[in-house]
This record gives sequence, structure tokens and C-alpha cells, in this order.
Amino acid sequence: MKRILHVTTVHPRRDTRIFYRECLSLSKNGYKTYLIVADGLGDETYQSINILDIGKTQGRIKNFFKTYFLILKKVKELKPDLVHFHDAELMFVGSRIAKTRIPVYYDIHENIAKQILDKKHISVLLRRPLHYLYRLVERVLINNFHLVLAEKSYAPVYLKKGKSTTIILNLPEISSFESFKVDKRTENGIFYIGGISNDRGFDVTIKALRILKTRGVEFFMHYVGPKPEKLLRIKDINEITSNIKFYGRMDLIDGYEISRRCKVGLAVLKPIKNYIGSYPTKMFEYMSIKLPVITSNFSLYEDIVVKNDCGFCVNPFSEIELADKLEILLKDDDKVKFFGNNGYQAVRDKFNWSHEEIKLLRSYNFCLNE
Repeated sequence: MKRILHVTTVHPRRDTRIFYRECLSLSKNGYKTYLIVADGLGDETYQSINILDIGKTQGRIKNFFKTYFLILKKVKELKPDLVHFHDAELMFVGSRIAKTRIPVYYDIHENIAKQILDKKHISVLLRRPLHYLYRLVERVLINNFHLVLAEKSYAPVYLKKGKSTTIILNLPEISSFESFKVDKRTENGIFYIGGISNDRGFDVTIKALRILKTRGVEFFMHYVGPKPEKLLRIKDINEITSNIKFYGRMDLIDGYEISRRCKVGLAVLKPIKNYIGSYPTKMFEYMSIKLPVITSNFSLYEDIVVKNDCGFCVNPFSEIELADKLEILLKDDDKVKFFGNNGYQAVRDKFNWSHEEIKLLRSYNFCLNE
């Protein structure tokens, strides 16, 4: 039995793409699958995946050096046939592993170079120099790896790099969401799962909810994701505290249990460079459970939502437009059912993990049998 080792020091151990899609697919198809994480929660075997925790440290620089040697030690112990890592900072240790003639995959979840230009915690003066420094490091190291791209929009940047390049979209595995599919949604809930920030529409959503409150529309907002303590200090939220709940970070399955109470799922992202060219995974997940979608009016998103008639696309800066669309869905059960059925049909026919899983297995098989 071939042994596959996935590695992340940034993502949670049950990350949607890494654990629920890639690792479970590999295990299901006969690979002995291991996942290295760095969260301090200890080792465990969960749904046949062997999760190995190398511990959590304080500070990214300290963490970088510590995890470098711990990962090499685990690779030496496990002797995997293939290593697949998921974080840009692991390019250094990945390059070291590649020198031992173990095939190494780099799964590019986001366009990091573009992201750096929009990072608000990085000084404006430093963003462009760091952007070019990252591109230089990537250029030097990337040809050591087989590349997996989570978005088609990354292809122009990466298609001629690496040992091979495969586009594997982050689409939902339908069976994982089947139990959350609701045919008749009666509660006036609004659902969001994922990172919570103004770039991901938090500020505009809060303003839209205040508008609904003034209109006398009944609603309850469910936020599943890391609680945004700094954002909760804004005065706009005071008037709707009884209509909103923050659950904190939750496992995917536990988080989607809450979606049963909702009539609409939100994915209203601001036009950040990395968002415009990338699908929000949650959009397809909402569709897979028959939950109507409200997302941004980027052409990439409209090609899915508008063409498949499964929700609304709005100006991500307009709280009035968002409030209007929310009100329609909260008051019209027939529209909710119509959009929900259309979204589910689209995911079942076209936008699901089974198509992507085939590409991942084919790439592994080719690499391991060269």
C-alpha cells in the first residue's frame, strides 16, 4: 500500500480541502494517508486518516525553523512514497524533501503574490517589495514540485512551472453535505461560514442587517468562523445584537448543522485581487445543500449563480442592495425552494468533487508509477 503524507502548518486539521476532500479521497482509494498539522491538539486517527501533530509555537519565524526540522524527522520515520504540502512557507522544507527523490506536490490554494498586495496588516511601503521577494523565492524553488492549482485563474502564472501542473478545483463532495440538504426552509436564518472580515463583507452585511431591522423584517444571522473581536466593537452592530450569533471556528460538519435553520447563504466578498479570480468554496457548498446564494457581482461568480439561477449577485459595497435581496428571500419561500433546487442540480451535474478527485488520483498514479 502506497503511503501519502499531506503537510500543513497553517490550516486546521480538518480543513475542507485538505482533510475532507483530498485526504479522504486518497484513503477511500487505497492509499495509507497521513496528515501533519501544527495545532497543538495532539495526534489522532479520524475517519482512517492518521493525523500527526508537531505542536504549536509562538511566532511565525520561530515556527518556521522548528517545523522545518520536525517535518524532516517525520518524513524520515514514515518513509512516504509521496509528500503533498499546502502552505507557501513549506516550499523550503519541500525542496529539501524533493532532494531525497520523494515526489513532492505543492497545493496552491491562493495566489499569494497577489494577496500580499492587499494585506492590511502589512505596511503599504512594504507590500510591493515583499510581493517581489515572494515571487523571487517562488521562482527559485517551485520547479522542485508537482503543482496543484485550486483555481483556473492561477493557470497563466503556473502552467509552465513545476514538474507538472494539475488544476483541481475546491468543489464540494456531495455525500458529505447530503444530510444538510433541506427541501423546505421555514426559519428566517441567514448563514455564513468561513473567515470573518470586512474584505469578506462583514461591514456591509452588518449595515444590511440594520436596514432589515428598521424595515421590520424578521431574521437571525448565523456566523460560523473565528470570532472577529475587533470588528465587534463597531457601533453598527449594537442595534442587532439580539439578531446575530457568532459560533466561532467549528468543524465543517458541525458548522453546516446550523445551516438547516437558514434560507440564504452569504459569500459577499470585496473586489480584492485574489477574490475576483477565485471561486468562494462556500458558494458551491451552499448550492449542494439547496441553500440559495447571495454573492458578489463579479463576472466569475455571475457565471455560476446567475446562469444557474440559484441566487443573487450584488454590488459588494451596497448594503441597500444586499438588504433588498435578503428581504426577497426571507419573505418568499417559493423563491428559496426554486433557487435551492437549481443550485443543487448544478452541483450534482457539474460542480462537485468527484470530477476533481479523478484528476488528483490520475496525477498521483502517473507520478508514482513513472
